[in-house]
Amino acid sequence: MTISANPMVSDQLVDCIASGREPTIHELFSQAESMWIDGAAGRSAFSWGQMARGSNERMRALRHAQMALTGTADRQPA
Repeated sequence: MTISANPMVSDQLVDCIASGREPTIHELFSQAESMWIDGAAGRSAFSWGQMARGSNERMRALRHAQMALTGTADRQPA
């Protein structure tokens, strides 16, 4: 596993990009939660854990995490 040299960049992000592998579901949700906490929490009345599973905000955060981890919105997580 490739480890991030920067604490602001997650290990799973660096590892997925460096190795060209698909993220696991756990990595996808972890990255989405991290991105939500860092960037969107102040714009919503809900914290990551309080959002409905199918909410537009949650789905958008998951899509952004997928793009970050894979470099595209077209690839499906493992």
